[in-house]
Amino acid sequence: MTTKTFDHLGSVLFQYDLYPERMDTIGNVKKVYTPRGTFALKQTRMSKEQGDWFIHVMRRLDRIGFHYVVPIMQTKYGDFLVRRGDFAYYLMPWYQSHERFQHPISKEDVVVEEIAKLHGLTEKNQEYTEEVIQASFDTLQHRWERRKLEMERFADQIETQMYMSPFELTFITHFQRMVQMAEEAENHLSSWVDICKEKKGFRSVLCHGKLNRKHVLFDQYGSGYFLNFEKAVLDTPARELAILFRHYFQTQPWDETEGLHWLNLYERHFSLFDEERHLLLSYLAFPESVFHSVDLYVKEKQERSQLQLVTHLERRILSLNRIHRLMSGLFKEEPEQYS
Repeated sequence: MTTKTFDHLGSVLFQYDLYPERMDTIGNVKKVYTPRGTFALKQTRMSKEQGDWFIHVMRRLDRIGFHYVVPIMQTKYGDFLVRRGDFAYYLMPWYQSHERFQHPISKEDVVVEEIAKLHGLTEKNQEYTEEVIQASFDTLQHRWERRKLEMERFADQIETQMYMSPFELTFITHFQRMVQMAEEAENHLSSWVDICKEKKGFRSVLCHGKLNRKHVLFDQYGSGYFLNFEKAVLDTPARELAILFRHYFQTQPWDETEGLHWLNLYERHFSLFDEERHLLLSYLAFPESVFHSVDLYVKEKQERSQLQLVTHLERRILSLNRIHRLMSGLFKEEPEQYS
């Protein structure tokens, strides 16, 4: 770290009456060592409006008694953010995440349970006109139609070639399955909008907005603490679950039984309505992750090997097949019974 950077961050830390002895860089976080202890200083590009919303979210979490969160600290002047040029900074106590802990369930299960509790604490029924609900449906459906059209053009293009690359051959072999999954996603989206129109509204919760394992720190007892609420939003719980499940699907081995277990564990604390299940299935079923592999292939086929690209694609196709089996059981399974 340069002397200029150290001095710049030192002026930020002065707002907290902290005097750094050393700083380590971990992504866009500085691990700050001071005589008063170790802290995490986060650098962001939040605008004034984004910063105000972030502070509102953190205060709300404290008011409702949701303690599974890494707190942010006030300056000696009572501010939660310090602005320097284009950046906004906030300070947190340093939490050392434990990779191993004495706990009977997995870290994935801990995250699912704790996010369900957050959704339960922030649940709110929102009333909307039929036009607003239809507009939400149309926006997502049009985006999906554009993506399908892009993939159909890619399929048409490679079918005219005399020789296909291994990636192209894998894609075209499974293309019809992807089309079927996209159609299933659209059917579930239609079910969602029909029920919401009948109810004249839908339910919102406070969503973390960018939930994954990197944004949860664990103590030695198995409790998880969320951080990085900068993208928090009021939205349907189906959106948060879809983001979390897709993250799980791509980062660890899983099968439909485990997927049902995660959902049942979530619903032990916060039950989904039928329309929310339909929306969750529509998010999961649409083969965006496979389509993303095509985007990667088009952009990076000169930089990456065919083996890397094909492996990336095959993993997402395998996950899509498991999602199909998960969908088959989702409306049939009763939540697990817990003693």
